[in-house]
Amino acid sequence: MKLFDCHCHFHLGPRGLAPLLQNLPPPPYAPPILSSAESSPSPSSLLLHDGQRSSTPLSATSTSDQKISFSFAGAAIMSTHPRDYAQVDACVSTLQKQSYLAVPCYGIHPWFLHEVIALDEVLVGGNDNGSNSGVIEGEGNKDDDWLTELRQRLIDHPNAIVGEIGLDGARWRAAPGDDNDGSNTHNPDNNAAWKYQKRMLSCPMNLQRRAFEQQLVVATELNRPVSIHVVQSWGQLLDSLSNVRELMRQKYERIGDGICDDDVIDDTADHIVDEQYSSIRRKKKKQSKNRLLLPPKIYFHAFSGKAGVLPSLLAAIEKGNVSRNDVYFGFAPAIPNFYSSKTPSIMKQIGIHNLLLETDLEDSTTAWDDLNEGIQGIAAALDMDVCEVANQTHDNAMRFYFEREAEIISSQ
Repeated sequence: MKLFDCHCHFHLGPRGLAPLLQNLPPPPYAPPILSSAESSPSPSSLLLHDGQRSSTPLSATSTSDQKISFSFAGAAIMSTHPRDYAQVDACVSTLQKQSYLAVPCYGIHPWFLHEVIALDEVLVGGNDNGSNSGVIEGEGNKDDDWLTELRQRLIDHPNAIVGEIGLDGARWRAAPGDDNDGSNTHNPDNNAAWKYQKRMLSCPMNLQRRAFEQQLVVATELNRPVSIHVVQSWGQLLDSLSNVRELMRQKYERIGDGICDDDVIDDTADHIVDEQYSSIRRKKKKQSKNRLLLPPKIYFHAFSGKAGVLPSLLAAIEKGNVSRNDVYFGFAPAIPNFYSSKTPSIMKQIGIHNLLLETDLEDSTTAWDDLNEGIQGIAAALDMDVCEVANQTHDNAMRFYFEREAEIISSQ
């Protein structure tokens, strides 16, 4: 039984992967003897045609008189900032050299967005409540440098996903103010520059939304899964999903209006009548209805939403032509929400087939313990056998991270 860490930042830890690799137990079963042609198994070999994981002989069961043995399958390494990208690549390379599965993930975390974009940009609406702000208002603008870099990274790494990206309505910083509205907190030190301090988001919500939506569009265009961080901004998230759906719909409509290679129109023929053109537009519009308006697979890591959020969230994603089966959720033992009394009922509402195992750790010292604790927590919440949970969460991880790659390989 293998455990795959679907969301971590080990490249940012003080010792990288070393503590984890040193703490891993020996595998619970002997690896199969492979021929030279099979010596480097591909992710596609881990999946059957129905998307289920291939069976593997186990040396442990879940009975009370036997010790359960798990082995480490690999990890998805999440970046937080463009400066992380090279470190992510190095971490992924280290894991792969030791025959573990590893996925590079590129994107900008909302906590560090203010370091990447200019906060003195003109803010749409001039407010920071996220309503009708930070939206992508149309095409024609050149990609920001960071977005161009992200797109190229994804193109250069076909197995990479977009992450960690998202929205955070609870990451605050102090800022000087004149206290005209009486809302500032008086600084007893009476420092001239910080005589009054006002709490504000580390990055204004409208800029968070703009960058988040831009990254969602890139993921959709390149058909890449996304790992999303959302804290106290679920309303803004739903608005952003709506914006991205509409933007992608407009993109497809423009493609439909244009003359593409598969069109039967001769763009040099002046005799094309309006009725013929309208017929082709209707055909294109019908085809576009089934195209993805959001990324193909979506993962809400360290889920902090209430149970009441789930129906509207899943409905919003389905409007983007993404199946509910392709929406996943994670709960990390490193995050206090994992131990909330409300979490078991939320896990039940989500169901085992849409749960992913994660640590969300930078320091890998306790990663193996957290993976095991995650399995135990899910098993207790769902009243399931830990072995069943281990197998199913591993299958879920293979579907989320490697199913697309397996499909590409099988089509070649």
